[in-house]
Amino acid sequence: MNKTMSYINFFILIGFICAYFFYDKSMPVRYVRSADLIYNFQGMKEAQKKQERKTVALKSNVDTLQIQFQKAVNQYNQDFPHLSKEERTQRENLLALQRENYRKYTQQINESIQEQDQKLTEGVLNQVNVFVEDYAKKKGYDLVLGTTASGNILFAKNYMDITNEVLEALNKDYSSTPSETK
Repeated sequence: MNKTMSYINFFILIGFICAYFFYDKSMPVRYVRSADLIYNFQGMKEAQKKQERKTVALKSNVDTLQIQFQKAVNQYNQDFPHLSKEERTQRENLLALQRENYRKYTQQINESIQEQDQKLTEGVLNQVNVFVEDYAKKKGYDLVLGTTASGNILFAKNYMDITNEVLEALNKDYSSTPSETK
């Protein structure tokens, strides 16, 4: 069902583009390679580096918990021959609790990292979309399309690709923005 809807949307888009071109050839239409624009945008690169530092810090906490758990297991194994049955049960319960806490914490950290990545990407996409809209208005473009990996633009003449000029303007605008508003 979802795949069918994707195909329907794709053909509707193609139909719209064809109708648009045949309707009025004087309308300025351009496109950008969306992935190139996003991932070469300096703001995205800086946001990814910032996120990467946060991720490393969070994962180091997970690594510390794992090391502590492994030390507790090793200590238990070393003490095992000298423990009574009651002490073994008690230590095994503590180890099970420690393992469960480690598992829950790891899951929370992974979910947090995913959520932060999503927010980061949404923020950058919103920033780029607003910029492209303003840029298109200034240049007098009626329509700016974005390519995707799924190939929603199958062919266009090279002059219609404004990715590099938009990227240059976007990065220039970004570098001139005060750092506290980034």
